[in-house]
Amino acid sequence: MYKLLIVDDEEFEREGMAQLIDWNKYEIEMAGTAWNGVEALEKAEALRPDIILTDIKMPVMNGIELIRRVREKYPDIEFAVLSGYGEYEFTSQAMEEGVRHYILKPCDEEKVVEVIGKVKRDVDAKRAAAQKEREYSGRVVQYAGKQLFRNLLLGREAGKGNSLFGLQEGNLPGTVRLLVFRSEESFDGLEEFVLGNMLEELLGNGQIQVYASTVVRNDGVLLISDTEPETLIPVARRIGREFQKIRKNPIRAAVSGSGSLEGLSTLYGQTEELFRIGEELKGEALLHYGMLDGRKQDINLLVDFDIVGKTRDYAKLLQSLQLTFLRMQKRKLSLADKRKAMDWLLRLRYEESVEAREEWISDESGQSLMIAAARQIYRHSVETTSENKETQRYHKALEEIYRHFQDQSLSLHYLAAEILFMNEDYFGRFFQKMSGKKFTAFLQDAKMSAAEQLMRLEPDIMVGTVSEMLGYASDGQYFSKIFRKSTGMSPSEFRKTD
Repeated sequence: MYKLLIVDDEEFEREGMAQLIDWNKYEIEMAGTAWNGVEALEKAEALRPDIILTDIKMPVMNGIELIRRVREKYPDIEFAVLSGYGEYEFTSQAMEEGVRHYILKPCDEEKVVEVIGKVKRDVDAKRAAAQKEREYSGRVVQYAGKQLFRNLLLGREAGKGNSLFGLQEGNLPGTVRLLVFRSEESFDGLEEFVLGNMLEELLGNGQIQVYASTVVRNDGVLLISDTEPETLIPVARRIGREFQKIRKNPIRAAVSGSGSLEGLSTLYGQTEELFRIGEELKGEALLHYGMLDGRKQDINLLVDFDIVGKTRDYAKLLQSLQLTFLRMQKRKLSLADKRKAMDWLLRLRYEESVEAREEWISDESGQSLMIAAARQIYRHSVETTSENKETQRYHKALEEIYRHFQDQSLSLHYLAAEILFMNEDYFGRFFQKMSGKKFTAFLQDAKMSAAEQLMRLEPDIMVGTVSEMLGYASDGQYFSKIFRKSTGMSPSEFRKTD
């Protein structure tokens, strides 16, 4: 239906057209009439007609001014103009305002209906164009939102999480989770839509919201409000069953920990880690950290993931892994257990195990295993084949320092003469050039840093044990003296600072 407003200062003409024509027959609703432009403007604001049929020459406000005023506020309203002989000047002005349809007075029903029919087609064209624009804008906004979401997941955007949803500050979720469904086949747009709809339907109670969705490679990723993973297990199981009906390969599901909108790439990394772990946990409907029964907790306690796999500084990597091995030593882990821990770490990061080498298999201390793991990790961070000979020699020296880190005999002379077979003076100058520190200062700083972290992370460890682990006498006296010199406080005073 189309709503029509008729405006004419001559009552006979106005009411005749309004009442004598069966407008319903032409799919037109007679919205009202007005006798001048002022009254018509008020009724246009109140009734919002689709078409206004207006006389052009009226008192108070003529048709030209009415057209201008209405077009300013409601550009979608279409006009047809009633005009008499000798009113060309007015009709010319109406044409300048974009009016294309005119009815010459006096007029009959046939002529009026014919012109109004043409106006209806203009209304239809405007409606279709507006709908097309809305659909296009919706697709653009939706695509832009999905692209931004995808970029945030992949770490290509920073600090734009809040703008993803166009929400007001007070409506932003404090914490969120990522629910990810992974398949051997990529998800298409329809399947992404089905995932979102199924999730909303299965959650049902309105307490859990789906804020956004996208596809990244073979992952269907949904951003949801923070909720306990146990709530999502039956949902993941049901979605898995439904997708088995249309896919030959099963899909797996993982939910991240909770986090902020600014940390979406971190949350996505957590689900990637869970999928790697999930290779050993067959039959689980939903992978989440709570189901690991302390297995990941142990490795997280021991490994600094902010350094391992991220740093390009080989010395820092070795220092971090050395701390991990000292802590495993404190727990009295066997070489086999240490290997399992390193295998776990490498599977999480790179989906591989520690390469078996005779040098570490026969070294019960585990230090050679640590070096082997460090080499593998470092290869993923840096193209080691492009390193020059000086860098390779320096890295070899670092490896031997940490291989013999707990030996009381470790010194510049011992390392140069007995292990590297180099001139001691030359090696001292070379090491200072590469590390920026004299060998003695480097070794002492490394040991004191390890001591600080051991006492901070292992509050029950004895000072004598720390001393012995770091290659000092077990009575701890010399260690305590060096520690005070380095930190300005004794080991016991240091403990009290935390």
